Amino acid sequence: MAKSGKATTPATKTPAKTQPKSTGRTPSRSRHVGTRRRGPDPLLLGGGLLIALLIGLAVFFGVRRAIPVASEVRFSAQGNTHIETGQPNTFAYNSTPPTSGPHYGSLAPWGVQTGPVPYEYLLHNLEDGGIVIYYQCAEDCPDIRDQLAAIVEPYERNGQHVVLVPNDPTWTDGVARHQDMGTPIAVTAWTRMISMDTVDAERIETFISKYLGIDNHSGPTG
Repeated sequence: MAKSGKATTPATKTPAKTQPKSTGRTPSRSRHVGTRRRGPDPLLLGGGLLIALLIGLAVFFGVRRAIPVASEVRFSAQGNTHIETGQPNTFAYNSTPPTSGPHYGSLAPWGVQTGPVPYEYLLHNLEDGGIVIYYQCAEDCPDIRDQLAAIVEPYERNGQHVVLVPNDPTWTDGVARHQDMGTPIAVTAWTRMISMDTVDAERIETFISKYLGIDNHSGPTG
């Protein structure tokens, strides 16, 4: 007799999963992940602002110097030749008091002077970037002198180059040392002058700030 039994179903093999080949590298995150945006470099920003400030100041002072102070007169430069101290000088200056031209190799003292000083000394003060303030009175004028001295003294204390000196058209030592200014007050720089009948401190200080410290040397004998 034939034996009966259950049919046997052949076993089916499950295909083995294929593992990806290793590259030996660790997967990296996107370059943009976790990257911080950097702002402007503070040093570069500060340097740019400083340069802009310096340029602005240069333009400001250049424009300010180009604007004349009220009643300011500019004279043609007459050179800066040095002459021997004490040498008789017959040069015809183009302004009174003079603002350029031949002068001695020495300077007048800075600050408030009580007596007249030859123009030839004072011109050298102007050449070196100084300011010379003259006053001229028919008689003694202590009020004008004291007001001008009050303006000059702070510059003198700070070692800044400003001179206050009387102009005396009667002063002579064989030759006329001074000429009549035609005005009570004259404030001078190299080739520049303002005149006034009464003390105007604001105008004087504006003129001083505009021209003080400008070196006016040029040429082989300047």
